[in-house]
Amino acid sequence: MSKLLLLVLLSLVSFSISADDMAYTHYNNGEYSKALEIWTEEANNGEASAIYNIGLLYFFGNGVNKDLSIAFRYCKKAASKGLARAQNNLAYMYLNGMGTNKDYVNSYAWSLIAIKHGYNSERIKDNAKMHLTPAMLNDALRLAEKIIKDIKNE
Repeated sequence: MSKLLLLVLLSLVSFSISADDMAYTHYNNGEYSKALEIWTEEANNGEASAIYNIGLLYFFGNGVNKDLSIAFRYCKKAASKGLARAQNNLAYMYLNGMGTNKDYVNSYAWSLIAIKHGYNSERIKDNAKMHLTPAMLNDALRLAEKIIKDIKNE
C-alpha cells in the first residue's frame, strides 16, 4: 500500500512540475494565451508563482492588454502568499506609483519583507527611505511586522 501511495505522490509531483515547465515553454515561445491558461488554473489552486506570472503578463502586456492596476493586484496577492520576488516587485510598484499611487511607507515595508525572505531589495528600501519622515519610518516598520504575521498565518 505504501509503494502505491508513493507512486501516486511522485506522479502528482512530476505532473505539477511538467505543467509549470509547459507554461514557461509556451511563454518562451510567445504563446502567451496558452501560458495564461495553465497559470490561471494553477492560480485558482492558490499557486503563488502562477499568480505572480499572470501579473507579469499584465505588467508587460504579453498576450493581454497591458494594465498596471491588474498587474499590481496579482503581484500583491502573490506577495501576500510569501513569494519574495513578488514582494520585491510590489515594493517597486509602490515606489514608482505603477498600478497604484506612490506609497513610500508601503514600498519600504514590502522591501523589508522581501529582504527578510531572501530577495535583494536594498536599493528599493533605500530609495523609499529617502522619502520617509521618522514617523513614517515607524509606520513602515509596524506595517512590515503586521504583514509578516499575516503571511505566516495564511
